[in-house]
Amino acid sequence: MHRLIFILMLTLSATAPVSAQVQGQVIKVLSYNIHHAENMKGEVDIQGIANIILATNPDLVALQEVDSSTNRVKKANQLKQLAEATGMYIYFGKAMEHDGGGFGNGVLSRYPIEKSYSIALPAKGTGSEPRNAAVITVKLPGDSLLQFASTHLDHLEDPTDRLAQSALLNQHFSANQLPVIIAGDFNALPPSKEIASVKNIFLDATEKLGPTWPSDKPTQKLDYVFLANKLQWHVINAFVVEETIASDHRPVICELLLK
Repeated sequence: MHRLIFILMLTLSATAPVSAQVQGQVIKVLSYNIHHAENMKGEVDIQGIANIILATNPDLVALQEVDSSTNRVKKANQLKQLAEATGMYIYFGKAMEHDGGGFGNGVLSRYPIEKSYSIALPAKGTGSEPRNAAVITVKLPGDSLLQFASTHLDHLEDPTDRLAQSALLNQHFSANQLPVIIAGDFNALPPSKEIASVKNIFLDATEKLGPTWPSDKPTQKLDYVFLANKLQWHVINAFVVEETIASDHRPVICELLLK
């Protein structure tokens, strides 16, 4: 892990934009399905997730599959643990009760959180699970506001629920006057109808990226960062972090310019 952090720091320093060359607010976003911090060795290791956040130094983090006080993580509050490790503000959006605790999406922010809420997403398919989006409004330097959301769409092969979920997210954010970033595990491939639906409203900051799952030998791109109010954004940089152990997904990083 120490070698990984060193490599990440070199990569980020090599690709970081020169702030003097851009006008606007540069925002770095990390999206990561953390699999309740169970790594590819079958061990629950929340510090492994914290190390990725510390090494990549994002401003906003969207996490999926976060546990809160479940038995399988020994009643740990995983988001609080990450807050303590990173010094970031947090919000947990519980999607369902699970194993004696809660399970859902989390966000971390370097910016103060002005407002937070969760959007329940439709889940009617046989074998489906409750899904949601955890949404925060943050105050950026200069006192402008930004909405940021972490979401995790349905996992079933049948896309019916994902289509309904993406439609609800589109409807919710389409009339928003604030700039919006929504990131997460959409459980859908780039050519799918679900992703096409989201791109009717959002700009795909990860459009040029490759697969993110499974983390050891990824073959499918499931993780995305989308931007609403498209004309307000410029994508400076985006990449998949070559992390193969900490979770079954690889993290996605985007450096964005809010004009």
